[in-house]
This record gives sequence, C-alpha cells and structure tokens, in this order.
Amino acid sequence: MPIIMGQLGIVLMGVADTLMVGRLGKDVLAAANQANSIFFMVSSVTFGVMFAISSRVSIQYGEGMRQETFATYRAGQVAAMFLFLCQFVLLEIIIRNFEWLGQAESINRLTPDFLRIINYSALPMLLSTASRQYTDGLGHTKVAMSITFGGLALNVLLNYGLIYGNMGLPAMGMQGAAWATLIARVGMALSGIWYIRYSGFLAAYRPGIVPSWSEIKVQMSALWKLGLPVGLQTFAEWACFSISGLMVGWLGTAQVAAHAVALNVASVAYMVVSGLAVAGSILVGNAFGEKNREAIRKVAHATFFIVVLFQMFTAGIFIFFSERIAGWYGVEAEVMPVILPLFLLAALFQLADGIQAGAMNLLRGITDVKWSSLISVISYWVISLPASYVLGIMLDGKVFGIWTGFTLGLFMAAAFGVWRFYHRLNRLSWE
Repeated sequence: MPIIMGQLGIVLMGVADTLMVGRLGKDVLAAANQANSIFFMVSSVTFGVMFAISSRVSIQYGEGMRQETFATYRAGQVAAMFLFLCQFVLLEIIIRNFEWLGQAESINRLTPDFLRIINYSALPMLLSTASRQYTDGLGHTKVAMSITFGGLALNVLLNYGLIYGNMGLPAMGMQGAAWATLIARVGMALSGIWYIRYSGFLAAYRPGIVPSWSEIKVQMSALWKLGLPVGLQTFAEWACFSISGLMVGWLGTAQVAAHAVALNVASVAYMVVSGLAVAGSILVGNAFGEKNREAIRKVAHATFFIVVLFQMFTAGIFIFFSERIAGWYGVEAEVMPVILPLFLLAALFQLADGIQAGAMNLLRGITDVKWSSLISVISYWVISLPASYVLGIMLDGKVFGIWTGFTLGLFMAAAFGVWRFYHRLNRLSWE
C-alpha cells in the first residue's frame, strides 16, 4: 500500500497540473501535455536504470548482504548524474528544433519554454528516484510515500500561486506550473538524500565508512547490466505513448486535449497496479536471493490476481462515470464528445496494461530483463505504433484509431510477458 500511494502521489502531480492548467484553455492544456509527454519519453531510459536499484537491493537483501546495498545506492546517484547530462542535452536539441515535430501552431509556440524549465528538473527527479528505489528495495516503503505526498502538496500549493497569481506570487500561466514542478522535485530530492543520510532507521544499512570508488564501480557495473535492458523496455513503452501523442498532435488541439485528459485519468489507475507490480518485484527479488522458487510463484499468483481484480473495478468506473470525470477538468464543450469514447477504450486497454506491468516487474525481480526488453520492442514498435498510424492517420480514425493501435500492443505485451515469466520460473537454476 505505501508503494501504491507513493506511485499515486507521483502521477497525481501530473493530474494536478492538468486540472489546474486546463482552466487556461485547450491550447495551453494541449501544449503542457505535449511537453510532459516528450519529457517522459526521453526520461524513460534514465528511469529504467534507476528502477534497477530496487531490484538489485532486494536481491542483496535476500542474500543477507545488507551493507552492500548502500554502495548500490551510491552507484545509483552517480548514474543519475551521468544520465541527467545525456537527457538534458537531448531535450535541449528537441526544444531548439521543436517545429520538426509538426505540431499545431499554438503548441509550437507554447511548449518549448515550458519544456525548457522542466528539463532542469530531471536531475532532482532522478536523485529522488534513486532514494525511493533504495528505501523501497529494503522494504521501508513508507519513506518514499511520505516524501512523494509532501512533494505533491508543495506542487499543488505552488501551482495555485504561480499559475493564477495567488498568495502574492506573480501570475505566470502554464510557465508557473513548470516552475512549481521544478521546485517540488528539488524538495523531494533533498528530502530523500537527507533521510538516507541521517535516519536512525537506516543506520543498520549504512557502512561505517563511505563506500570506496572501487566498490561503487562494481555496483555501477551491476546496475548498467540490469538497468539498460530495463531502460530499453521502459523506453519502448513510454515512447510508444509519447509518439502516439505526437500523432494526435497532427489532428488539432481539441483532439490533443481529449487525449491528455483521458490518458491522465487512465494513468491514475495504472499507477495503482504499477505499485502492486513494484511490490511484487521486490518480494520476488527477496525470494530470488533466498533461492526460493515456491515463494516466487506465490508472489506472482497474488500479483496477477490483485491486478486483474483492480483493473476490472476501474473499468467499471471509466464506463459509468466518464462524463462526470471529464467534467472535473473544465475542458471546452467541443472537446467533450471526443473524450467520452476514449474512456471506453481506456477501460479496455488498462486491463492489458496492468497485466503487462505485473509481468515485466516480476521478470525484473528474477533478473530476466533481456526478454522483457525484446517483448516490449516487438509489442510497441512492431505492432502498436504501425497500427496506430494506419488506423488513426491513414484510415482517418483520428485519436480513436491511435488508441486502438496501442491497445493492441498492450495486449501483445501482456500475453508474451506472462508466458515468459512462467516459462523462466519453471527453469530457474541457482547452480
């Protein structure tokens, strides 16, 4: 539950931004959505490497190597700094040449300045992720939850002040939302670093002396080996959604605004099952370190069962309460007819999305990351993106065709992911 709440806190920052920016009109909503979509597409590889920290730490914990986990955390911080430099340069190139993406004129005008501000937030975001992955991997999951909700509260408060000019702050419009995100992420990063450094609760995991550079390099090597395939997997999935969003951008701001709202709501449900999947990955990692096949199997069964049960519940909410949910975002009347059918597709695709998230995280828990990467590349780049382009652009299905395309990819990833996990589980060997 703390992991789920922490994951929800992260996505609720995006929900808060969308809700509060959406009041400024569909052009601003569309521009902010495209900026965040591009940012997270580029961040997907760096996030993937950071996600490897919890898998590595949980396995070390299962093996009884508790103090070695701190060197893994330090290696994650070093990796975060290196990855930030790469990400920052790539995003700056995109910002300077944004017209290459072929978006509507209003998006070309509004998005680059917003994206440039949140580009600076990548470093604190990655450092915060490293801290969260470390404490989660040790099973101390309430830490990251508390820090995330503190960051969420700060983000909402700053949005209220900086977007609309409240509390004596300047009214900066959508740029205010970007500054609020940057400040909140800096606060979260500093809080995570401070807690790990000074908490008595984690004293048993901190070595008496700072890990040497040679120790950190050993853990860095292990992180790259596990994290780069995970980064490829997350990039394949997140980039699929981001590029699909760019396709929607070719159709006009009303279609983008509808896409932004529907995907924003679906992401809330996804983060719950993502939290369940991360918890499953940590427990599987512990059992893998203990060389306990039966415990791995039980965790997997429980993970898939709860994921499917929850996604069936949220599908009902999407179907029966779609109009009310869409009304919360204050979108213009012309956007509403586009949003409502998307909720029906969201009810369908989020079931497959939850199952594939469970499968991919469980595969990471047993360090079978190369296959999960291959499955993601085939599902999203060979099946989903071409199908989205054909159905949405060539056959003029618009945003509905594009969503149908990535729904097909999600079902493919779910089917192959579940098959691969149980196939690998039955053949695990610790010899």
